[in-house]
Amino acid sequence: MNVDLLLLAAEGHGPWWLDPHGIGLAFWTAVTFAIVALILYRNAWGPLLNALDAREQGIVGQKEEAERIRREAEEIRRRYEDQLEGIRKEAQQIINEGEADKKRIVDEAHARAGAEARAIRERAERDITLAKEKALAELKAEAIQLGMTVAERVIGAEVDAARHKVIIDEVLAAYERR
Repeated sequence: MNVDLLLLAAEGHGPWWLDPHGIGLAFWTAVTFAIVALILYRNAWGPLLNALDAREQGIVGQKEEAERIRREAEEIRRRYEDQLEGIRKEAQQIINEGEADKKRIVDEAHARAGAEARAIRERAERDITLAKEKALAELKAEAIQLGMTVAERVIGAEVDAARHKVIIDEVLAAYERR
């Protein structure tokens, strides 16, 4: 009997809900959709919503974790920059102290060199003065000795002017040999 109804409906003579070209098609489409939606709601909709909720929670958690990591990285970067600035200031201070030490050492070296040069010059001047005085004293002693020798020979030998010249030349030659 069901087959007969279907055949009658296919020919357009049967109940409206079996008409495949009229409102029957829309009716059965709606019934099929409702049944499929009910099956999906009971079997697939819950797990699908649970999966979407879990995915949403995962994304929110990852976003919060990324924000926390970003804040930590920003804090680390700020501390690093503060440390770097402190190191730069310390390095500049060390450089400035080194420059001051260098200037002080150079100034001290110049002062020492100047004092040593003055001391050397004064010592050299004293040595020159002493050597000059000694040379003059020796020259004076030699002149006196020479005068005495010349006088001795002149007094010891009464001779003429030519003989005096010969005696003076002999004494001078003897003096030059010493």
